[in-house]
Amino acid sequence: MSVQDVYDDSLRSQILAARQLRERFWADPHRPRYHLLPPEGFFNDANGCIYYNGRYHIFYLARVPVPSGRNEETTWREIWDHSSSHDLIHWVHHPPALRPKMDGSTPWGIYSGGAVKGAPQPTLIYHVPYQGTCVATSDDPELVEWTEHPANPVIPVDETQEYVVMDPCGWYADGTYYALVGNKHKRPGYEGDCTSLFTSQDLETWTYEGPFYQSSRHWTDEIEDCACPDFYPIGDKHMLLMHGHKPYGQVHYYLGELQGHRFIPQQHGRMNWPGGQISGPETMLDGRNRRVFFGWIREARDWRHYGWGSTMSLPRILSLDGEGQLRIEPAEELKQLRRPVQARDGVELSANETVTMAENADPCSEIDLEADITAASQFVLTVRQTPDGREETPIVICRETNTIRIDLERSTLDEAVRYPRDGVLRGDGDLVLAQEAPFALKEGESLHLQVFLDRSVLEVFVNGRQCLAQRIYPSRSDSVGLSVAAVGGQARLRRWRLWSMLPTNPW
Repeated sequence: MSVQDVYDDSLRSQILAARQLRERFWADPHRPRYHLLPPEGFFNDANGCIYYNGRYHIFYLARVPVPSGRNEETTWREIWDHSSSHDLIHWVHHPPALRPKMDGSTPWGIYSGGAVKGAPQPTLIYHVPYQGTCVATSDDPELVEWTEHPANPVIPVDETQEYVVMDPCGWYADGTYYALVGNKHKRPGYEGDCTSLFTSQDLETWTYEGPFYQSSRHWTDEIEDCACPDFYPIGDKHMLLMHGHKPYGQVHYYLGELQGHRFIPQQHGRMNWPGGQISGPETMLDGRNRRVFFGWIREARDWRHYGWGSTMSLPRILSLDGEGQLRIEPAEELKQLRRPVQARDGVELSANETVTMAENADPCSEIDLEADITAASQFVLTVRQTPDGREETPIVICRETNTIRIDLERSTLDEAVRYPRDGVLRGDGDLVLAQEAPFALKEGESLHLQVFLDRSVLEVFVNGRQCLAQRIYPSRSDSVGLSVAAVGGQARLRRWRLWSMLPTNPW
């Protein structure tokens, strides 16, 4: 029997197309090797993160073609794709958890939402456009099969109300389900970012409790919103994490107190700044009582030319320090990907001196360094550097301005790569050449950088207090150098560790 006899023409064509797609992905120098990313196509917001039965589950928005109803045309609709892991590093892709239906119940797709934290049964809460808030539950120990509530939408869209029905999140406590619904509020005095609280005893009948919190122009602009909210206790506080649409893709958060049915913000912070790409955040509490964060890292190029788009951030562990400030650290599970270390300690840097640390670093690497920079005005770690410096991405710690900056002016020679100020390109005047965030060293504190390079993904953790995610697309194969420099004064590189990172993605 020949191979031609085994497969019919249609199946043979599908196998060939699958192999050709894998070959294309293998050859793509910008496709990450150890970040979670879609097996093909595009995804965005992280939704419904759950730790269940010893596994980490992430649901996220992806797209599938569905009949449009016009002749034989198809259109793209959002679904909830699903991946799980036993160690936060190696991921298994499952069938979609939630799909649009062509029976008229959810024809416009499944939009963002979350997992109901602490629910007695695994429960997803999500938005269906033009209809409202929906819920689904699972009895499946692997969370592959989900049952949509027959009363969906349990909170319907109602334009006559002061609340806005949009991307929700939920939690369960003391026999009551709570849901935050919407990104804005129409009540006078609640302009700016805000969301609305609903409660339920049975997931079906929900009571509107009013606006959940009141934002302040001291922290946010009136144009900002509270999309894709995620609310949970952390330390002795509560944290409200959210995604913003204007400017687009800005992740920000509040720390504060929950008083009855109202949240009182006490601190505000951001996880993304103009030019950066972290968006659509979601967290889960794992079996070690850790608050694990994931965010969608967007592209800075048109993904449709490459067959895939976007990645998830590396898992971050969120906690509060002794002063009630947020700590952001990479999950220790990442250490299992490290290959043999390249170590170099005690490197003295004269003022305005640059020292090459690696001439041929793996594009998939981790850098861990500690430096005394108290005499310098700036410390610069440059990654993905060509020998002639035409392509390079400097990471700059500036003590004069108390900032950390990722310079993007020479990160690629590809003119199609753009970094818009508000996440949506509207012209060259909207472009930025760096992502800059506040960061100040404390008195006598040394600098600690943990930098993760994964081809086109760059994530920078600094002293456990700040983290920047950035997409870079070096066009030259010799963009593999690493260097450090001190500006305006001496510095001492106390510790330098460089590891190549093992791949986890099959292609």
